[in-house]
Amino acid sequence: MSRRALVLAVLTGAALLMTAPVSGAAQAAVISSADAVAAHAAAAGLEDTLVRFFAQAPDAKGPVTVQVEPDAYPVYELSPDFVVGKPGAAPGDFAYFAVPARASDGRTATLWSVRGDDGAWQIGNIASGDVETAFARALPTGAQLLHEPQIDAWYAVRDGRLTSLSERTTVNVADYQRTVAARYADKLPGSAYAREGEAGGYDATSQVMPRGDGGPAPSGHDTGWVPLLILVGVLAVSGAGYVLHLRRISA
Repeated sequence: MSRRALVLAVLTGAALLMTAPVSGAAQAAVISSADAVAAHAAAAGLEDTLVRFFAQAPDAKGPVTVQVEPDAYPVYELSPDFVVGKPGAAPGDFAYFAVPARASDGRTATLWSVRGDDGAWQIGNIASGDVETAFARALPTGAQLLHEPQIDAWYAVRDGRLTSLSERTTVNVADYQRTVAARYADKLPGSAYAREGEAGGYDATSQVMPRGDGGPAPSGHDTGWVPLLILVGVLAVSGAGYVLHLRRISA
C-alpha cells in the first residue's frame, strides 16, 4: 500500500467519523414543515447507498432499483423528563424524521434524518422495513407518533391521551407517566441501576438507536462509538498494509 493510499484511507475514516449519527440529545425540540423539507433533502442522492443496503440484506434476491419516497414523518421517543415527572414535560422528545424508501422487488427501508449540532440535517441510520411509515399513516389528524423503544411500543399522542397503535388501547397522559416512571425512573443515568452497569437500562443520551436489521431498537445503544471503531479499523488495516509494503521493498 502506497503512502497516498494510506493517506486516503485515513481521510476516509475521518469522513466517516464526521458524518456519524448524532445522539437524541442533539435533536431539535421544535420542528417545522421547513425542517421536514430539509430533512427529506438529506436523503436525496442516496439511491446507490440504498441499493447496496438491499443487496447486503439476508433476503436479497438480485439487483434492484430504489426510490426514495417524498415523505418525511416526525418520530418522537419517550422523554426522560417525562419519565421522572418534570412539570410540563411532554411524553416524547423529537428523535428523527423517517424517510421511506422502496426497492423494485417490494422490500422497504427507512432513512432516519437527524439534525446535527451545526443545524444541518443528515442521514443517521438506514433501517430495514417501514414500521414508522405504516404507523404514521395510521395516525389520527393532529396526533404525534411516539415510540417507547425499551419495549418497542408505538403510540398516537393527541389531546392528552395515548393510543397504542398495535393494541388499540387508550390511556391518559397522567396514567402513562406513572407507568413509565415505574418502568424506568430508577434506571436513568446517575441511578444505582445505571452505575452498576445493568443491561437494559434507560439511556437518555441516545434516543436515536439503530434498527438496521428491522428488529426492535435495542435499549441503551449509543451509536457514538461506531465511527471511532470504523476509523480505528481503517487505520489498522491501512497500517498493516503499509508495513507489508515496506517489508517487500526491503526484501
